[in-house]
Amino acid sequence: MKTVTVRIVLAVVLFVVGAACWSEAQLTRRVAEAHRRLATLHYDGDDDIGNAGRLWNRLPWPAGSSEGDVQRHRATVSYWLSRYDSLTDRSLATGARALTDPQMLLMAANASWRAVPPPATDRRATVERLDAVIQAYADVLRRDQSAADAAFNYEFVSNVRDALAKATLSKRQPVKGKTVEKPEHASVDLPAGPTVHGRPGGPPEGTAMGDFQTISPMRYDEREEQADPGDGKAIKRKG
Repeated sequence: MKTVTVRIVLAVVLFVVGAACWSEAQLTRRVAEAHRRLATLHYDGDDDIGNAGRLWNRLPWPAGSSEGDVQRHRATVSYWLSRYDSLTDRSLATGARALTDPQMLLMAANASWRAVPPPATDRRATVERLDAVIQAYADVLRRDQSAADAAFNYEFVSNVRDALAKATLSKRQPVKGKTVEKPEHASVDLPAGPTVHGRPGGPPEGTAMGDFQTISPMRYDEREEQADPGDGKAIKRKG
């Protein structure tokens, strides 16, 4: 009887572990598809990731789980959809919901910078918000001292904050607000402005595109229809 009970318990444990592994594999496949859609700039729809915060995703698996990857993906999508409030609110969370991932903290800091109001509306409030942005980048550097982007942004925002504060004290001409950059070359299949891959490229200014020729390799049947190759130079014998 004892042997039968042990076998039943072992079978139940193996079934639970197998179900958890199968569920994790399905989630990993959906996460990979969501990454593909993000890379091809199709992140405006439902990512079909589902609920990644299940119990077995929170367990300390030896190879890790997909929960952190899902959170980073959703944070990236929210950032590029200009949903900055959802990221800044998470950066203010404390306790168990506090952010600890350096990549998530960097994304939240970038969102805080994007959400700073123009200095033309309320310069004092803008300076205070910039102080919070500087603190956010400092938190990233405390978690990851090798974060070069966070270090660059920390210095950049600090310089902007100091310049704006000095302009406030001297009562200089108000600084104009942020302007939306227009894309130099419009595209029919790309969103306007920078994307997750950077700024869209284009031909240099003043370049005559009519002189640009595209050379593509010939197909096999086209090569067969060509005439015989021309005669080369006569080979001279040595000696």
